[in-house]
Amino acid sequence: MQPHIGSKGLVFAAMMAALGNVLSFLSVQLAPIAPNIPLGPVSVSLALDLSHLATFIASLFGGPLVGGLTGLVGGLVAAFEFGFSKGNIVTGIGLPLGKAMTGVAAGYVFRRLHGEGGAGRLVASTVVSYVPEALLTFALFIYVLPPLTGMPVAVATAVAVQIVVKAFAEMVILGLILAGLVSNMAFRTYAMGYFQ
Repeated sequence: MQPHIGSKGLVFAAMMAALGNVLSFLSVQLAPIAPNIPLGPVSVSLALDLSHLATFIASLFGGPLVGGLTGLVGGLVAAFEFGFSKGNIVTGIGLPLGKAMTGVAAGYVFRRLHGEGGAGRLVASTVVSYVPEALLTFALFIYVLPPLTGMPVAVATAVAVQIVVKAFAEMVILGLILAGLVSNMAFRTYAMGYFQ
């Protein structure tokens, strides 16, 4: 993996970010869990969001920089759906940043794999890679949202816990899907072609 993003890496990141936004839009529309929870001046929604599949693909083949860029740009639909459209600027800004953190973390975690390990190791890696974003989610909901919106800290904490638990479940699902994709030689060859 290269320490910088070349032109092929940028193309791959752009393709994966576009895929991430499409996956986010489709999964949010098709699998809403709690579409609109009004909490004073802002609303919160919970839905399945599979956009990190693209982030993990980019991180696995392109490393931390490509993964971080993919997460940042691939989080724009989620930022609108879960943040800006609900009047929630904090999550609107925080979501792409958190997704970028997951992409960077995944790039480093996957780098440690060196192409070894089976599905269990990939699933564990996707779960571990989400930890920085989970911590950011807690920080935003506990320390930033309450003073800005007047939302009680207990309510913000309860919402953050639901978001993070749902997201960890998504990471397990995405790890299993990623393991299936990586086991396909044609897919691996195609993705690695951008970084050789």
